[in-house]
Amino acid sequence: MTLGEFIKARRAELGMSRNQLGIKAQISHTEVHRIETGERRQPSLKVLCALADALGTPQEEFLKIAGYAPSDDVSAIERAFPGLKTEKQRETVGKIVDGLSRNSQLKDEDLDDLYRQVEMFLTYASKKGTT
Repeated sequence: MTLGEFIKARRAELGMSRNQLGIKAQISHTEVHRIETGERRQPSLKVLCALADALGTPQEEFLKIAGYAPSDDVSAIERAFPGLKTEKQRETVGKIVDGLSRNSQLKDEDLDDLYRQVEMFLTYASKKGTT
């Protein structure tokens, strides 16, 4: 079952229109339509989590269906970030992604701040390792 099919079935099960789901998830009903029909194949984590919450479905289930959660032999993290070399790097990225997926109310500027903080830390760690 595709993500779109899953969302459409769950929405129908709850007796919700696309418009009602869009309002509850704070996205447009046309975006709901695009996701359901497969036109939008990879919605953002923020949108996925908002839809999961609006449909009363565990976010982990949505992330798994969307291909963000680990599969049988290769994790979504490894597929998304093939440059990660160690298990600790993959674990750290997984924790960050998990935290972001559970905080769908973060604003774009919050995410920009987070990115800047990570960049500052990487610069600090790099300098610390060379002194």
